[in-house]
Amino acid sequence: MGHAWVDAPLSGGAPKALKGELTLMLGGEAGDVTTAREVLSQIASNITHMGSSGAGQATKLINQVLCGIGFMAVAEATALAEDAGIDVEKIPGALRGGRADSAILQEYMPRFAARDYRKTGRLDNFIKDLNGAMDLARQKNTPVPFTSLSCDVHRIMTRAGYGAEDEATMIEYYLGPSRKD
Repeated sequence: MGHAWVDAPLSGGAPKALKGELTLMLGGEAGDVTTAREVLSQIASNITHMGSSGAGQATKLINQVLCGIGFMAVAEATALAEDAGIDVEKIPGALRGGRADSAILQEYMPRFAARDYRKTGRLDNFIKDLNGAMDLARQKNTPVPFTSLSCDVHRIMTRAGYGAEDEATMIEYYLGPSRKD
């Protein structure tokens, strides 16, 4: 019928969308991607053609694996730093540019420490992406134990009533009921 298909999942969430700075991972034929890029460049600052149709979505799932595990790692590190009496506010600056640095560390460690739960995403929505990554892993017979753990922690948080909340509430998992305010 003369139509083309390009999958163009995004990363960056609401904060980057508001600035027109989304990251897009495109899957499709090269010519179709070139045509789509003309329109998509209005909303994204990072656009990468990943391969044939479906490659963009697979890349998005890989992004979500890294984010899911990253949120847990930074929340866990925040709880440990607090318990060790370290000024958590100094850690992102101290680690900036090192191997442990990441956008999640820079944005979320201060939010975890401040218990800043403003919404930029939803825990329960993230589960669908982690489930998608685990489905892809099953299809490829790839072991993903940390992704499975991250998905289970997101399910636990959702069951505990945090499903509609932002990833920043992940710190509550590490604080436990005896430390809650």
